[in-house]
Amino acid sequence: MSKIAGILKEFYSIHQQKVFQGTAPGRLDVMGGIANFSGSLLIQKPLMEETSAYISYRDDTEINIKTIIQGEIKTFSAIYEELIGEFKVPNYDYTREQILQKEGGEWAIYIVGCLLILNDSRKLKPEGIDMLITTDVPIGKGLGSSASLQVAVLKAIVSCLNLNMSTYEIPIIAQKAENLVAGTANGIMDQLVAHHSKQNKLIPLICQPHEVYHPIDLPDQVYFVGINSGENQETKLDISSDVRTASFMGYTMIALNSGATLRDLEVAKETQDFSKLPYGGYLANISPSDFEKNHLPSLPDTINGQEFLEKYKKIIDPISFIDRDKNYLLKNITKHPVYENFRIKLFAQILRNYTTEFQNYSNRLQLMGELMYQSHQSYSACGLGNDKTDLIVQMVKDKGDKKGLHGARVTANGNGGTVCILCSGLSGPEAVHELFRDYKEAGNTAAEFYA
Repeated sequence: MSKIAGILKEFYSIHQQKVFQGTAPGRLDVMGGIANFSGSLLIQKPLMEETSAYISYRDDTEINIKTIIQGEIKTFSAIYEELIGEFKVPNYDYTREQILQKEGGEWAIYIVGCLLILNDSRKLKPEGIDMLITTDVPIGKGLGSSASLQVAVLKAIVSCLNLNMSTYEIPIIAQKAENLVAGTANGIMDQLVAHHSKQNKLIPLICQPHEVYHPIDLPDQVYFVGINSGENQETKLDISSDVRTASFMGYTMIALNSGATLRDLEVAKETQDFSKLPYGGYLANISPSDFEKNHLPSLPDTINGQEFLEKYKKIIDPISFIDRDKNYLLKNITKHPVYENFRIKLFAQILRNYTTEFQNYSNRLQLMGELMYQSHQSYSACGLGNDKTDLIVQMVKDKGDKKGLHGARVTANGNGGTVCILCSGLSGPEAVHELFRDYKEAGNTAAEFYA
């Protein structure tokens, strides 16, 4: 901490102020990903890579932020009042515009957003802050870098102000900052993992709206590792946003078909209380057999935004936007969280009851691997496939169980980013490293490996 205090002093001429720290890791999406906003069970692995935030409050309202990412320093400065304007109620669209107009705003918006949402929710007076951020969580690789940043920042601020926070308050504030201020349509999964992480454990959770379950121990000599494809996900966030939108469009059609009224949907959207809606408001609560019998036959393969709005009027998600001119892959996207939730429940059950005492334990690895392969294929059916991540998954299949490689799937928002791989024994990690070398030597020099 003394070294960081020295850096802060150099950056901001801080002399006597006390410095407070918050730290949060990135995460590897083992199973779940885009099904999180449809209420599916999720299984996540906290990474060793993490973000640390060091803060000191000022006696004015100036916000100064410096981030050190892979040796590169980025800066952001603003006056608090300039960002919020003179509105009687918070206008986060205005705030977003003000932040993004400034140098470094595209990264600082996640940080400043947390500060603003916390202050608004707790009715805190505007205060200036000096902040230094260091991170080794790769950015734009589908590893929860923005959530790691947000949770680290909030932990530091909460420590500084000595605030009492409820179990899920920090993740909720972080998600609101990402949705309302940064303007990205992400769920709360990453923030929950960053806040409730336990190293060398798998974190099961469900977003209905948010609950973290008891961690799952990793079985001996069973590993989940990541290979980044070198294809940046951040350039394709609009596609994952469309998937989110289409899933809620599909839910509207199913809810109306199940007896809900448009007024029921409107009230649920306004209150965000889904308890009186069919299936509790979440696609993941529909069993595959129920879905196939009662809902799948009536869902069109695709639907145009204009057609949907004319026939079905609304969705219950306050973040998603229906583009009248777009065609949405409605059937496959609606189908995905129904089957993904079933896959993950089975996956989690195998892990919790895993044992190597029986000779056929390898069959359990094969079954878990098949569930990962099915998840990967379902991503592609939703329009979230990518040639490079498909290649990595195929390379895992080609080496197969005999080499200790059992399964793989694209993670997070798909469309590039990172592939999660299940391997085991002594041969598995060796085979993964060999696969990684082959992939890089094939011209994918931007690829990265995460253990």
